[in-house]
Amino acid sequence: MRHLLLFLHLFGFVLWMGGGVAAMHVAMAMRQAPRGELVAMVGLQGRLLRGQILPGVLLAVLSGLLLTLRLYGSATASAGFPPALMVMQAAGLLGAAVVLVVLLPTFARLGRLDPLGAQAPLFEALRKRAALGGSLAGVLGLVALVSGALLR
Repeated sequence: MRHLLLFLHLFGFVLWMGGGVAAMHVAMAMRQAPRGELVAMVGLQGRLLRGQILPGVLLAVLSGLLLTLRLYGSATASAGFPPALMVMQAAGLLGAAVVLVVLLPTFARLGRLDPLGAQAPLFEALRKRAALGGSLAGVLGLVALVSGALLR
């Protein structure tokens, strides 16, 4: 069971980070794109979020929680958890919270706005929020990755 949970944890993490890198590349392409194409590109980022990043986040967090629960009652629990494990858990949970609380609602609103009309200032503000939230979630994910590698 532990091997299956580890596989699911790593697979979820690959989905999360891979989708994040793909969304980041779309965001970089949006800088040179004409304003009329921004709706399609935001839609692509939203589909990446809902189809790859969100399932990866949920899979990584749920499998990580199950792996943590399996540690209770073991020798690791009585000796104390390694600091790298606690950093990995904290960074992963915070990164997942950013995806769920910031990115998901932001892209839901962005998909309904028109970047050319009267909603253009709100569209730009939400794009900046999405970029900041994506960067924060990515950094927290990388911190979790490095901490997980330090456990081995």
